[in-house]
Amino acid sequence: MRYGRRGFRLESLSIEERIRGFEDFFAMSNGDGPLVGFFRETYYPLKRYRTESFLPAGKLAPQDVEVEPFLPEYERLFRLHDETAGDFIWSAAAFWGLPWMEALAGCSVVADHNTGSSRSEKPAGFAGAGDIPAYDHDNPWVRKALEFLQRLQALSGGRFPLATTLMRGISDLLAALLGNPEFLFLLMDRPREMRELVEKLTDLWIDFAGSQLEVIPDFHGGTGSFYYATWLPGRGVWLQEDASALMSPQLFGEFIAPAVDRIAASFDTTVIHLHPSSYIPVEFLIRTPLDAIELHIDFGGPRAEELYPYYRRILDHKPLIIWGDLTGEDLDFIARKLDRRALALLPVVESRRQAEQIWGRFKAG
Repeated sequence: MRYGRRGFRLESLSIEERIRGFEDFFAMSNGDGPLVGFFRETYYPLKRYRTESFLPAGKLAPQDVEVEPFLPEYERLFRLHDETAGDFIWSAAAFWGLPWMEALAGCSVVADHNTGSSRSEKPAGFAGAGDIPAYDHDNPWVRKALEFLQRLQALSGGRFPLATTLMRGISDLLAALLGNPEFLFLLMDRPREMRELVEKLTDLWIDFAGSQLEVIPDFHGGTGSFYYATWLPGRGVWLQEDASALMSPQLFGEFIAPAVDRIAASFDTTVIHLHPSSYIPVEFLIRTPLDAIELHIDFGGPRAEELYPYYRRILDHKPLIIWGDLTGEDLDFIARKLDRRALALLPVVESRRQAEQIWGRFKAG
C-alpha cells in the first residue's frame, strides 16, 4: 500500500479533509498538489447500475422507472467508490442514465440495454419555442426525479451528498429537438426564432435544477455532483454542452455562451463538462461566472499534450478538472506541465492497484 505525503492511505481521508480539499480547489489554492480520485467500472449507465432486470427496454414513461430496484445499486457503487475514494466524494442523484431535460422539453425516452445507454427521440412536428412547455412541478418526469432524491436522502443518512442529475445543456437540447446537424442550419437561417427557443430552454433548465436543489440537503456546506464525485460549495450544479463541439465560435458566442452565463449566475457553484473536439469554446467560458471547467479525455480523442494549450488557458482563470481515459503518458505530462494549485484529476481505472499507483505518482514524497 502506498502512503501519501501526509501519511494517509488511499481510502483513509475523512469527509472533512476531502471537503477542505475541494474548498482549496475552488479557491485555486491547493497547496498539496492536485485533487486525485478514481472512476471504476463502466460509465454506460444502464450497465453501471445493472438495470437490465428492472428497467424495461424501449420507450419509457415515468411510471416505468421504479426507484426501489435502483437503491441497492446506489449502495454498491458508493461502497465501490470508497475503496479508492482518494480526495473525491461520491454523490447520488436521480438516475443519471435518463435524458431528463430532453423529456421535459417534449422528447420521448428510449432505453437500449444493448448499448447500455438511453437516448431521446425528437418530438414529431416540433415547431419551436411555442412547443416548449413551461416548467411544471407536477410534470411526471419532475415528480420522478424528486422521488429519487427523497429516497436517496433516506439511503444516504448523511454518508454522502445528493446532487442534481445529468442535465444536458442548451446545445444538446437544440440537437435533440431539431436534429443534428439540422440545428446548426436553423441557428444560421432563423436566428430570432432560435434565440427565443434558447431562452425558453434556459428557463426550463434553471427551474428544473432549482426544484432539485430545494429538496437536496446541505452536505457540509455544499452539494454533490451526479457523476464526478465532486463536492460543490453551496447550491451547485453541473452543466454540459457536448453538441457545442459542432458549432463555430460565432454560433457558440451568439447562442450558447449567454445561456451558460445565465445558468452559471443562477447558482452558487457551476461546473461545465466538455468533450475536446475541433472546437473547444474556452475563450467564451473563461469570461462567464462558471466556477470550474471539466475537459474530458476520450479513449480515442486528443491526449493531454495536445490539449495543453486549453488546459493552460483555463488554469489562468479557473480551476480545471480532467476526467476520463488517462494513459500513463497523459499522467506524466500533466505532472510535469500543469500548475497543481487548481487541478483535479479523475482517471478511469480498472483496479484498486492501478488507483494506488496513480495516487502514489501524485501524492507520494
